[in-house]
Amino acid sequence: MKQIVELHERTRDKIAYIEKECEKLAKKLHNKYKQDFQIVNEHLVIDLVRSIKGRNVNNKDVFTVDYESFLEVGIETEEDYFPNAYIPIWKCKQEMFQSVGYLTDLNMDLIEKKMEVMIEEMLSEREEGEKHE
Repeated sequence: MKQIVELHERTRDKIAYIEKECEKLAKKLHNKYKQDFQIVNEHLVIDLVRSIKGRNVNNKDVFTVDYESFLEVGIETEEDYFPNAYIPIWKCKQEMFQSVGYLTDLNMDLIEKKMEVMIEEMLSEREEGEKHE
């Protein structure tokens, strides 16, 4: 994550662009892998989460202290949701009397590769679990 101390409109636009691309990526990967999980009665969940102290918020709050966005991968069964992994995208913190942001230094290709590795690991864990049952 790279530190950003100049929180201005250009930074806001860059964050909005990256978050929008992450939402597109989440849909793409969900469509690619969802059937692999449906076979074992699980639903793959891939979302861009925007939150402040655990509460979901919208992207207008990117410069609010404690705002964070991240791509999350998890599994939903009939009763439960199990978050598996996440990739941080943006975080805004209060440091030394000023707001400071941290933006991922990964490009979209690297984020996609990382997400695919995480999903493939989840799938192989499912297959291992089936072998032991």
